[in-house]
Amino acid sequence: MQIPRLLSTQEIMGLITNTLRNYPSLSRAELSTMLPITPATLTHHIRDLIDAGWVEERSLRKTTVGGRPRMGLTLRNNATYAITMVISPNVLVGAIIDFGGHIMLKTRIEHPMDNITEAIAVIQRQIEELIKHLSVRSARFAGFGIAIPGIWDPESETVVFSPNLPEWAGMKLRELIRRNTGVEPNIVENDADAAAWGELWFGAGREVQDMMYVLCDAGIGAGIVLQRQLIRGQNNSIGEIGHLFVDSGNTEFICGCGQYGCLEALASLTALQPYQENGTPTSIALAKVSQYLAIGLGGLINVLSPQVVVLGGPM
Repeated sequence: MQIPRLLSTQEIMGLITNTLRNYPSLSRAELSTMLPITPATLTHHIRDLIDAGWVEERSLRKTTVGGRPRMGLTLRNNATYAITMVISPNVLVGAIIDFGGHIMLKTRIEHPMDNITEAIAVIQRQIEELIKHLSVRSARFAGFGIAIPGIWDPESETVVFSPNLPEWAGMKLRELIRRNTGVEPNIVENDADAAAWGELWFGAGREVQDMMYVLCDAGIGAGIVLQRQLIRGQNNSIGEIGHLFVDSGNTEFICGCGQYGCLEALASLTALQPYQENGTPTSIALAKVSQYLAIGLGGLINVLSPQVVVLGGPM
């Protein structure tokens, strides 16, 4: 199969490295059968990856007695590292990830993130701590990615909407981080979408074409993958499933968006708090929340028909 003209060198490199990340120690012949790349093109890019220090080729066990040793391609996990952060309304989680996708260090700061000035200060402290550990490793720094609980507009580089962090609406997050830390995020992504990418590359979505990741936190969001492509919709808002209307008769729990009856108001961590405050037994509270979650997800599954649904988040 000829490689499509629209496939760039960067995309080819990504195909090779992602495949080796999920299936280490493949031979060149095995790798060639798994990718839409001609053997000549594969050889060229494998040589570039080896020369750059991203991939190494090692002798494995012999396939037959007296035969030639089998050569396998593997990623050099220590070739480079990236910093990642996930922002929640009350928690900031940071990590250092190696080239193989392994978490080398994880940090957690519990602090309300609604005030922008304080939030940026917390982010700065986290970045400084993670970079300090990178410096100890004398490692190549690949980049910095950050996930947020809201809608991100990559063109204006603005947080469009975040019901659980309403003060963030209109915030130039990337610019603020760069100005205060000297480090500019390479990628800013919605938290559920970022988690969907992670499952697609490293987790339950590696072998499927269609998947839905549902993040249950203070809010509820989804990353929807069809034909191994993340679906964003107009204004990058297709995954805001927390604002699906699931109960017209419930006026007890108001959502962060200002409406009643939203899935997020009835089936998230935020929804559990009133039950806890009223002394409702945990089993009863979880049963009520789970019922609403099932209603919302059931409708989405009927519409999207994903092969896999992944539930994630602290809930």
